[in-house]
Amino acid sequence: MKLFDAFIEKAPNRLFISVILGALAGISYALMIPLVLSALQEEEAQFKLVQQPPEMLLGFEIAQAPFAQMFLFLCAFILTARTLSQVILTRVSMDVTTELRIKMYNRIARAPILALEKMGSAKLIATLTTDVPRIVMGARILPDILVNMVTLAGMLSYLWYLSSDIFWFVVQCIFWGMVTYQLPTWWGRSYFKKSRVHVDKLHGAIHGLINGAKELKLNQLKREDFFKEELIKEEYQVLGYDKKGHTIVRVAINYSDLISFFVIGAVSFIFVNYNAISSQDLIGVIMVLLYITGPIAIILGYFPQLSVARVSLGRVNKLFRDLPEEQVNRAQTSIKNWQQLHLKDVVYTYSKQPGSFAVGPLNLTINRGEITFIIGGNGSGKSTLSKLITQHYVPSSGEICFDDVKVNESTLNAVRQCIGAIYSDYHLFERLLGAEQQGVKETVERYLLALGLENKVTFDDGRFSTLSLSDGQKRRLALLVACIEDKDLYLFDEWAADQDPTFKDIFYRNILPELRAQGKAVVVISHDDRYFDLADQLVVMNEGQIVKDIGQDHQKLLETYVSKATANAKQVFAEEKLSI
Repeated sequence: MKLFDAFIEKAPNRLFISVILGALAGISYALMIPLVLSALQEEEAQFKLVQQPPEMLLGFEIAQAPFAQMFLFLCAFILTARTLSQVILTRVSMDVTTELRIKMYNRIARAPILALEKMGSAKLIATLTTDVPRIVMGARILPDILVNMVTLAGMLSYLWYLSSDIFWFVVQCIFWGMVTYQLPTWWGRSYFKKSRVHVDKLHGAIHGLINGAKELKLNQLKREDFFKEELIKEEYQVLGYDKKGHTIVRVAINYSDLISFFVIGAVSFIFVNYNAISSQDLIGVIMVLLYITGPIAIILGYFPQLSVARVSLGRVNKLFRDLPEEQVNRAQTSIKNWQQLHLKDVVYTYSKQPGSFAVGPLNLTINRGEITFIIGGNGSGKSTLSKLITQHYVPSSGEICFDDVKVNESTLNAVRQCIGAIYSDYHLFERLLGAEQQGVKETVERYLLALGLENKVTFDDGRFSTLSLSDGQKRRLALLVACIEDKDLYLFDEWAADQDPTFKDIFYRNILPELRAQGKAVVVISHDDRYFDLADQLVVMNEGQIVKDIGQDHQKLLETYVSKATANAKQVFAEEKLSI
């Protein structure tokens, strides 16, 4: 994606009109000085012949009325053309900003979960909030650049008309000035690139400050270390690079402002010593050079902004490269009346590097109308298995089937529509999304009453009144949403971890059996061993493998698993001279 590609794709006709208006404004700017010089020459000629009384307009004496009228017309035309050009491109840039963000939203929504997990939310938010506006601001200066470039070209053409020798001398001086200007600009851009890298890290630290506020308040040393080595350090890294970059760029900009004056000095004090030129032509040349001071300064002054936009454009392009789009059929159909979910020799590898953690091969069958518990220690592969079941991870090898329907690119989106999940890092939306609104209010209110939330949350116009709830209450509200969605397969990742004993018992003794009675396939990741007797199937994970897949007769295995985990913990705590 190039800087102006999005503008061309969005509104080529409006962009063309904006460019034409900008070019015409530039041409009109270029005509101003020749017009004034011609008027002065005409005035001088008439004064030598016969002095005519000036014309009157609105009580003012007007010399050279035809030239004055043309001058007034050019001023009005420049105001109109330049304003229209800028307004058109500004409005297009607003549209482009929105569409670029929407494009990024879609890429994020369609990216594999693993890619999002690797990238992290801080980098994504920084790109959306920092890079996109910079790109658009860099692109929307096109009319001003165009106006000033056309003005510069026109004035240089007039300079050629006055004296070709001066024209070539001035062009050489301007070229040398622009080349020498680019060197510090390039140097400053290198600091902006470094600053942008630390902006991502700063956003990550800000997320840590907000999300880890409770932990930081309980440990002063931890808080001071975090501020010193994470938050403030990155803040000053960004500040330091930005200061250096802007300092260098500011020097370059001020240098660019003086380029035209350097040229004027060279013409006035050096060129006239080696070339014959009349005083009248010299005055015209000096006026032209004074006039092009502004356009040259503006053009060069926009280079830093373009440099920043190019840096941000590189970050956006990198994001699109690092976020591949899942090649799946987006049809919203779902698989009906399936009875079994089969994992056949499924292997999932996190990295292609040798020695990276892998899960599998896994062979597992999950039946509708049954409850399956998945247990295991930390790092045993429970979470990976759960994300394979819910189709968030695509197997590296092996296959997953719903009855005889194999999950592949053409069926992946369809089978996802059959699945509901509440992970430990679940997200609650304020509105009940994707649900039929007719009759849903009564259903939601019944669930709120059953889950003890009737005095905490109300439901009106498809929205929940608040999400400011305790962790346990949020999980209950998430359970409500999941039940409203009425999926064929439900996965609950440590759902009861934040529940009081009453609601924990309701979840295991009432809600799970009710879902089973409705013919749902229920998968529960849990450490609540007192409820393992509810399982129709118990799956024990250890080091990426299913240790054993059994039915009700699992007590001996459970005791072995728990005793082994306890023994390992005691050994670790004993080595650290702690107690358990």
